[in-house]
Amino acid sequence: MEQIKTSILIIGGGGAGCRAALAAKKSSPGLEVTLVTEGQFGFSGSTNLFASETFGINAPFDFEEDGDKPDIYYQDMIETGLGLADRKLCRVIADKAAKRVKELMDLGIEFDKNIDGRVKQMKLSGCSKARSLSVNGKTGFEIVKVLKKAIIESGVKVIENCKFIGFANAQEVVSGAIFEQSRHFLFIKSKAVILATGGAGRIFKYNVNSKFSFGYYGYAAALRAGANLVNFEFIQIGPGVVFPRKRFIVHSYVWSFLPRLLNKDGKDFLKEYLPNGVDVTEALNAKRFSYPFSCRTIAKYVDIAMFNEIIKGNETDNGGIFLDISHIKTKELMDKAEVLYKVFKEIDFDITKEKLEIAPMVQSFNGGILIDSMARTGVEGLFAAGEASGGVHGADRPGGNNLIESQVFGYEAGIASADYVSGKSKPDKYKDEKINLLLPVNNEDEIKKINYLKDLFSRYLSIIRNAEGLEKVISITEEIIEKNFIKSNGIFSQSCSMALVGNAIAKASLLRKESRGTHYREDFTSESDLLQKRILLRFEKDKVISSFEK
Repeated sequence: MEQIKTSILIIGGGGAGCRAALAAKKSSPGLEVTLVTEGQFGFSGSTNLFASETFGINAPFDFEEDGDKPDIYYQDMIETGLGLADRKLCRVIADKAAKRVKELMDLGIEFDKNIDGRVKQMKLSGCSKARSLSVNGKTGFEIVKVLKKAIIESGVKVIENCKFIGFANAQEVVSGAIFEQSRHFLFIKSKAVILATGGAGRIFKYNVNSKFSFGYYGYAAALRAGANLVNFEFIQIGPGVVFPRKRFIVHSYVWSFLPRLLNKDGKDFLKEYLPNGVDVTEALNAKRFSYPFSCRTIAKYVDIAMFNEIIKGNETDNGGIFLDISHIKTKELMDKAEVLYKVFKEIDFDITKEKLEIAPMVQSFNGGILIDSMARTGVEGLFAAGEASGGVHGADRPGGNNLIESQVFGYEAGIASADYVSGKSKPDKYKDEKINLLLPVNNEDEIKKINYLKDLFSRYLSIIRNAEGLEKVISITEEIIEKNFIKSNGIFSQSCSMALVGNAIAKASLLRKESRGTHYREDFTSESDLLQKRILLRFEKDKVISSFEK
C-alpha cells in the first residue's frame, strides 16, 4: 500500500471540506494541508448539486430590510430545532454566518440581485426573515468554484478520485486514513483529520446525493474511532424527481400551482389521506413552505400520502407517483418557477404537457458526528464539519442552513485543526506497523446485499416508522455486521458500513417513542415533552448503543 504523510488531512471535496482546507492553510501556511476528494476536484460532494429552484445559503445581512439580525436568526434555529438543536453551535452560526458569506463574496461569488442592485434575500421554511442568498439555484456549485480557485492558489495539496474506507486501527486517536484509488490502496498519515464526508443519503434507494457521496463510511469510521453520533433519527426527506432522470427536488412555487398527485392508475389520491378539517388546497399550499417532511405542519399529509401509495404498490413504473401541472400556462410557470421549467426543457421534457414522476427522496441528515463549537469530535486528532457533523440541527432545521453550516464549521474545523497540529506533537501511531487489508471485492453477492439494504432502509427508515419495522432493520443489520466485521483491522465493507449506519438510525428512531420534526412514528404520533432531549449513539463491543443525553 502506498503511504503519504501530511500535517492535516481533509476528507471530502464539498463546501465544508474546501472551506476547511482553505482556512487551515491560511491559518498556518507552513503546514502541509492535503484535501482528498471522492471524485474530480470541484465536482465532488453534495454541495455541487444543482437540484432545486432556491438552493440558498443563510446569513442575517438584512438586505431586504425586514429587521433580520443574528439574535433573530439564532432564535429561528432554536425554535425550528424543536428543543434538540445545540444552542452553542447555533450561536456560532448566527454570529459568524455573515462574515463567512462576505468572505465568499470577496472571493468572487456573485449572488442574485434585486432590480435596485441590492443582493436579494429570500425567506425559506423555518425562517422568520428573508435571509437566504442564491446564485440562480446553483449556489453550492458557485461556492465550491470560488473556493477551488483559492485553494489552488494557497498551495493546498489535492488528491482526487479517492474513496475513503476507514481509519486503520483507530482507537481513541486518529492519525490517518485509508483510501481506495484506481484499484489500489492509499494510506495517508496525518496529525489531524477533518471528516467532511457528507451525509448517508445513498444508503436509501431514492436520494439527491452525488454519485460521489459515500458519507456512510465517514459515520461508520467515526463511530469505530470512539466518536458519538447525535440526532441521527432526524433525516430530511422530501419530494424529488425520479423521472425524467434528473436530480431535482420539488418545492416552493410548484405546490402553489395546486398540482394533481396521481398514482399509476391515474387516480388522484391525496384527499383520501387528509383528516377532517384539512382540504387538498390547504395541504398543498402548506407544502410550498415545508419542503422536507415534518410533523410540524399539515404539509406532512402530502408526504404521507405519496409514501403510502408507493408502498401499497400503486407506484409508477419508475417507482414514484405522477405530479401533474398541465393546467398551468407556460407564462405563469416561467414567472414563478423559471428554473424548474428550464431544467427539464433542456432535456426536451415540457412539464406543462408531460407529468413528472416524483417520490420521497433523502436530501440530508440533520444529525451526524457530535462536535463542539471548534468542530472537535472528542476523539484525539479528529474533527468534523458539514453534513458529516451533528448538533447544529435539531428535529428540524431552517431552509438554507445546510450550506451556511458547511462554511461556518468548515472554517472552524480548519482553524482548530491547524492550532491543534501547531501546538501539540502526537505519537506516530503507525510508524512501523503494517496494515493488512482484507476487503471484500464488489462481487455479485455484495451488490445484491447493497441493493437489499437500500430497499430495506427506504421502506422502514423513511417517512413512516414503527417499532416492528425498526426492530426488523436492527435484527438484519446486526447479523450483517457480525458476519462481515473484519476483526483483523476494523475496516468495513461497503454493505457493512451501510448496515452500521442503518442500524444506528433504527436504534435512535426506536428509542424516540414520539413524533417530532422529521421523525414520524405511526405508533407514537404525538410529541412528548418528556423526550425533549437528544439521543447519543456510540459503538461498544461491535454493537451500536443508543441512550438519551444526560
